[in-house]
Amino acid sequence: MNVFSSRFSLAGIAETIDLKSQRQHAEVVAWRRHLHRHPELSFKEVDTANFLERELAAVEGLKVSRPTPTSLLARLAGGRKGGTLAMRADIDALPVQDQKRCDYASGNPNVMHACGHDGHAAMLLGAARILAGLRAQVPGEVRFFFQHAEEQHPGGAQQMVDAGVMKGVDKVISAHVMSTLDTGSIAVLDGPALASSDRFVLRVRGRGGHAANPDRCIDPIMIGAQIVGNLQAVVSRNADPHEAVILSVTRFDGGTAFNVIPDTVELWGSVRCFSEHVRELVPALVERIANGVAGAHGASCELEYIRGYSPVVNDTAVASRMRAVVEQGIATAVLQSIKPLPNSEDFSAFLKHAPGAYVLIGARSAAKGIVHPHHHPHFDFDEDALLHGVQLFANAPFHLNA
Repeated sequence: MNVFSSRFSLAGIAETIDLKSQRQHAEVVAWRRHLHRHPELSFKEVDTANFLERELAAVEGLKVSRPTPTSLLARLAGGRKGGTLAMRADIDALPVQDQKRCDYASGNPNVMHACGHDGHAAMLLGAARILAGLRAQVPGEVRFFFQHAEEQHPGGAQQMVDAGVMKGVDKVISAHVMSTLDTGSIAVLDGPALASSDRFVLRVRGRGGHAANPDRCIDPIMIGAQIVGNLQAVVSRNADPHEAVILSVTRFDGGTAFNVIPDTVELWGSVRCFSEHVRELVPALVERIANGVAGAHGASCELEYIRGYSPVVNDTAVASRMRAVVEQGIATAVLQSIKPLPNSEDFSAFLKHAPGAYVLIGARSAAKGIVHPHHHPHFDFDEDALLHGVQLFANAPFHLNA
């Protein structure tokens, strides 16, 4: 009989993890603040990776390697039989100037941890320390991914997958602090959690001329404006109304003078979907509609469609167990029900190789003035949420590996 199959044993493990996480909370905060003071952009996380490697190498029982130059893999072999669980934290920052006034504000001009990745890294590092201390009781193998370049396509997750980190992994989880959820709230969705993120460029080619003689021209601005409106038919008349699609034209570029109709215009756009099936349909629909409108006016249209990150879709069984982690392992947090988010990220690359779940950890505190959204120059998060992240990661192997 597996001793971790009973609620009593899980409760004992949760109590031990709670005590250990409380004791090391100040250290986790210090790690987070160090990383916040020294942020690095995607694919350039050299000092960040070096700092994390030094901290991980000091933990007995962890085998640390570099799958890529700026990412880390730490492996812990538990003392009991079980599966293999991977737990991932992203570590890169954003090209944002930190405008906070605090002693841990970014010291690197125009680079800032404006999305909480510094906290993710500190949480996972804290969990690694706790689990290494409990390794005789840990079921199976635990892999800790410190992933580079989540913020910049093509993303670091796929590079880590290509380096082999997912070989033999049975389940994979990740977590993200959320400025839209109050501290103490944690959300674990079934099925779609985050959207895909693709983008496109449409180049409409007409025939330019004098603005006084539009009849002698094929006006790409007028045609482009019609395309913008007609593209909304992708959402309203071509996609299943039960499947969410967000299509936004975000840039309309063309023309050089008040009295000149240009030859060409360029439209940029973003497409987000929660279903891979619907996502596959969109490029052909965009191309058909744009070419139809352009052709009706004697113009031509060229589509460049750039695929980004796939949707993050939680496995229902893993999500259920992660909700049990929250209910049984985190005394000061409660589960919150939310809708899928239209944001995207590259954790989806790991999910293509093992079932998993993406967890959202509340980190907003109006009482502390911590209310700014992600990617904002005043972004910060409630450091009490670090405790919840550590407890979430540290309890997870006992629920998912046993």
